Amino acid sequence: MKSGTIVVCTLVAFTAAMQLIAQQGEGPILHPKATLTNSSGNAQAVCKFISEHMQSELPQSPTLCSAMQEATGDYEINVFSPKDVLERDMRKAWSSALFQTLESLVSEKSLNGACSGKKAACWVNVTDSLMAAENIRYRLLLSEALVVSATNGNNFKDFSDTWYIMWWNSMMNSKESEHPQSKENAGLIAKDACDAFLRSTAKRFEMLNKPPPSCSVLLATDKSIYVELDSDFIDALVSDNWDALPTIFGKAFDATSYGGQVIVKSPWMSMSDGTQRRIYFTFPLYALEFLFEEIQSGSRSEAESLITLVGDYRGEGQTTLTNLFDSDQKGNSLTLRNAGIAHIKFGQDNSALLQTTDGAEWQTTVQNLVRCGVLPDSEALILLLPDKPPSFSVDNGGSRCGLDVTFVRGW
Repeated sequence: MKSGTIVVCTLVAFTAAMQLIAQQGEGPILHPKATLTNSSGNAQAVCKFISEHMQSELPQSPTLCSAMQEATGDYEINVFSPKDVLERDMRKAWSSALFQTLESLVSEKSLNGACSGKKAACWVNVTDSLMAAENIRYRLLLSEALVVSATNGNNFKDFSDTWYIMWWNSMMNSKESEHPQSKENAGLIAKDACDAFLRSTAKRFEMLNKPPPSCSVLLATDKSIYVELDSDFIDALVSDNWDALPTIFGKAFDATSYGGQVIVKSPWMSMSDGTQRRIYFTFPLYALEFLFEEIQSGSRSEAESLITLVGDYRGEGQTTLTNLFDSDQKGNSLTLRNAGIAHIKFGQDNSALLQTTDGAEWQTTVQNLVRCGVLPDSEALILLLPDKPPSFSVDNGGSRCGLDVTFVRGW
């Protein structure tokens, strides 16, 4: 990957779509012991299909199901394993069987498109014995669109690692927790994780005769946490220095539903061409949690997880100081950044500067901020194409609100 260039793969684009889908529906967590009673024959048929399909795919591991169809026609489906299947040695087999079952459910003709997303919403709540004890669940909005995204139009075959990761991306982005969430709690968890990470890497940097990286909270909200790891230019490039991210940060936040990122960055450096550049890597928190669970269950080794982390999940923020794009980035290269708004600075001429967690500073107007309800902890979706104005939007009451922005510089 070239410095300053962000190449958006299918995984990243899919992740952004899943995050938007996940924001559209919130509700109380339903555990198997408190699930709603079946209220229609079609809901019963959906559950019967899921139970029988899971039984045929994985007879050694029972799967329970309950469902109801609301007056609106929407489905509320609860899929539960009475065993700890998602963080132990059954993880890959049980989750793969579930993904196959959900794909078949969407296309099953005898159910008259119950979960195709064309007639009604189909919410699928997934949990196992350990997750239920910790008051956590995955809440998927199942539809043909989700299946097409997860399988890339059937280009990703069943049981391939890409297919498996794509489905787990949708699961991780739909995770919900009953535990109260606050920016103070997120900050405390991040501080403990920072301390643990620095302890784990102290000996490595001592052997290199280098100071360890610094670790701090860039932005904490009730929903997200952004953590910065600052290191020198070369150390930030060496992926082996970050192999503990899943087992420390992923583990720390695994029993929560916070979003956000761990950011690895270096100071600005003057290059031979006169430009100033830096390393600015971003790792989604959900990816670190996913890889921690993969390691804990034995589904993936730590070395394999590091390869997956760098190859499938590492993004880039603002790596050039004065130019939004690197000079060699091609005109059809799409850049996607998920970022929080860390700071807002107001000018005297009705202008405002937004500093986002991707390391960029943007100029806009106060009217734009008011129109879109922008706050210092708002989440932004930034789409960039060379030679095109940036697309900068925030969530505003469940829909995207676009802001007119101009790139100023890296910060």
